[in-house]
Amino acid sequence: MLGSAGSSISKALACFGVMAALASGGAAQAADYGSPILDPTPVAEQMPAVDGINFKAGFVSGVIGGYANHMFLASVATPFPYFDQFGAQLDLGIGNYRSDYISAAAGLHLFWRDPSIGLLGIYGDWGYVNPEHAGRVGFEAAIYNGPWTLEGVAGVTFGQHVLTQFFDEVDLAYYFTDNFKGSIGHRLTTRGNVGNISFEYMPELGAMNGWSIYGEAEAGEDEYYGAWVGLRYSFGNSKANTLKERDRQADPTVRIPRNLASVTRCGDIQDPARYHKSWNGFATHYTKNLCGSKDDLNEYGAIEGKL
Repeated sequence: MLGSAGSSISKALACFGVMAALASGGAAQAADYGSPILDPTPVAEQMPAVDGINFKAGFVSGVIGGYANHMFLASVATPFPYFDQFGAQLDLGIGNYRSDYISAAAGLHLFWRDPSIGLLGIYGDWGYVNPEHAGRVGFEAAIYNGPWTLEGVAGVTFGQHVLTQFFDEVDLAYYFTDNFKGSIGHRLTTRGNVGNISFEYMPELGAMNGWSIYGEAEAGEDEYYGAWVGLRYSFGNSKANTLKERDRQADPTVRIPRNLASVTRCGDIQDPARYHKSWNGFATHYTKNLCGSKDDLNEYGAIEGKL
């Protein structure tokens, strides 16, 4: 297990290195066109990572891992006091998985951001589908270039009910207008590789501006598929008037309910001698519950539960 964890961490660091190199390359390219890598504007006049205390609230409904999931979501993003080139965002979600299971999630972003260049930070989240749960921790990055955004997160999935494994989310987004974007992406979950497409649209509603509708659809290995749509309302003291400005000035991407994918195929190991060694963030122990791919469950002799 330790070897597996070390390998996963090495992969996460390698992926972060690639993203950092891309960010450096993007900044250098900007410099070639007359934009310096380091903003010469006095720090007091530079744009902050988050332009005020901003909130998002909404509802999402759809299917994850082949089962229905409905959740209420809420987020708050804020600049750091005295260091407003850095920001933080907390995401929360609570809902219902299938008919009688609770689903819940939380995420935390800590990041540096220049709205004219990109974002770089650390990210962690936790996902729960009663009674299984798992955590993810890694590095988050984004590059902004006109109507294009390349963003992603890469790190390690860990917890009491999953094997310690590398994960990633990478998306290439394009703003067809300042209020409508589409993206294609890749996910690596405990169930394998997944392809993703998504959209978000924020209509111009004058004084009621801030509402948006969004959706995602994805499918991949291990017979995994998911699709959901959501409605959210963004409010606070942000000066962002468009979806593009909001995404780059107000709040980073909310990765809920995406993170629930890793706990959508689970089973009980029948032989105590084959219980898997796991770390729940605080202690290491052996457990009979395992979530992952069908091959993972077969390897440990786990019988998939019938939700």
